[in-house]
Amino acid sequence: MSNRFLYSIRSDYNKDVDKKRDFKKIRKFFEIHKKDEYTLDNQTWDDLNMNEVYEKLDRTYSSPGESALYTMLRNPLMEEDKLKVRGKLIQTFKDDNKLRESLQCIFFELNSDLKNSFLDMIENNLVINRAKYYIYTLLGKVFPLIAILLAIFVNIKFMLLMFAFSSINMLINSTEVKAIKSNGIFYLQKNIKAAKKIVNINSKEIIYYRDKINTILKSVKDIDRSTRQIGFINMWGGVFEFVSVIFLLEESAYYSISNRIKEEKDILMDLYRTVGEIEALISIAGYKHNLADKYVTPRFIKNVRLNIKEGIHPLIENAVSNSIDIGNGGIVLTGTNMAGKSTFLRMLGVNIILAQCFNFVLAKSYEAPFFNIVTSISPNDDLTKGKSFYMAEAESILRIIKALEKEAPVFCPIDEIFRGTNPIERVAMSAEILTYINNGKSISIVATHDRELVKILKVNYEFYYFSEKVDTKKGLSFDYKIKKGVSQTRNAIKLLEYMGYPKKIVNKAFIRAENLDK
Repeated sequence: MSNRFLYSIRSDYNKDVDKKRDFKKIRKFFEIHKKDEYTLDNQTWDDLNMNEVYEKLDRTYSSPGESALYTMLRNPLMEEDKLKVRGKLIQTFKDDNKLRESLQCIFFELNSDLKNSFLDMIENNLVINRAKYYIYTLLGKVFPLIAILLAIFVNIKFMLLMFAFSSINMLINSTEVKAIKSNGIFYLQKNIKAAKKIVNINSKEIIYYRDKINTILKSVKDIDRSTRQIGFINMWGGVFEFVSVIFLLEESAYYSISNRIKEEKDILMDLYRTVGEIEALISIAGYKHNLADKYVTPRFIKNVRLNIKEGIHPLIENAVSNSIDIGNGGIVLTGTNMAGKSTFLRMLGVNIILAQCFNFVLAKSYEAPFFNIVTSISPNDDLTKGKSFYMAEAESILRIIKALEKEAPVFCPIDEIFRGTNPIERVAMSAEILTYINNGKSISIVATHDRELVKILKVNYEFYYFSEKVDTKKGLSFDYKIKKGVSQTRNAIKLLEYMGYPKKIVNKAFIRAENLDK
């Protein structure tokens, strides 16, 4: 184990890793991977700021590790047995420094596929041409060998023939080299090499992954052989590259296996993910290591209920904890902007994902079923598609309605429903939709400023609020704690006074608000 590797690994394990992340590259594997029934859709991922959560969790060195961590977060598990196995392995990596560091050194050496060449090759850039294989074998191996033998045993002048073949092969290499070197063969070889090293680690704790990798490696032996040849040619800064060019070693090796790579695409993708999952779980172990006692193992139940005590958001330093116990149905949240409503929605959503992906929650206790998580917190205008804000909202809410048709109960936080339309229609539509959602298997949490909507939903929903104080000298202050009931404050108007608005405007605004409320 290299001391240089270990120094970096141990340093990174004890802190958040600040590195440049290209999410277009990171999510590539997820995009070409088959989606699960309860995969988090793009809006839910964006609503919950999951790119930022990913960055908080990520301590990976390799592209398979990055890709696997992202894919695991996008696909929450729905089976407790599988989740417990995953959670147990995370704990093993957290406790067993020797095992963890042995694996991390493998991933450190595997490193990143900077241009995503392997996944690009698998998806669409693989060139298959058996004719070229036969031609390059003749030009690179058979003809040069004949020329050398003739020069040795017949006449030295036949070396001119060898020089002719060399010139032709150098020309071929100059046209082929870019296609081959950009086609992910090298990273495929590095991934296979890393997989072999993992198999050679004698630990019963990772027996599932060792057995799975072993099975895959047996089925791609011929690919391994050919990729090793290409890898050997490019070792030590490419000192063998001149020989490779003369005899077209890379070209013939590449075209000998390109069709096999295409045939074994799914198996190679499975190897990529399996290797990556190990590093993703090590990454989570590192994150938990730095949490101290701020997390708990979730308890999964059959009833549609969400009970979390002192839950916190992973992205907020010194976060204020909050607790909530919601039975089948939902709650309505009221309160002014910045008081904590949206953060509370996201805190619940992120913790549900952590519970169902990695079997831990940032809380004192957590009790819930396995949820289908579908959110509508920040739907955006999509002007490029000609959608209004209202249309984006309507489509966003429809996702929740459709999700109710599936077996799993739905967790659906909704922030400011139908803010993109007029008040009368907004209240009418929202009341009917939220009543419909409430009658299904769901936990819905609705943040709103609409007092009319609050009055209508009293039959179906419980009410909570976040509050704030306004001081004419200090301005707004928040405690960020959820409270039972409905917010009754007029602090939005009070804030105008703090900002220096004329008292005439402020006083008349208070009077008008009282009249409208009546």
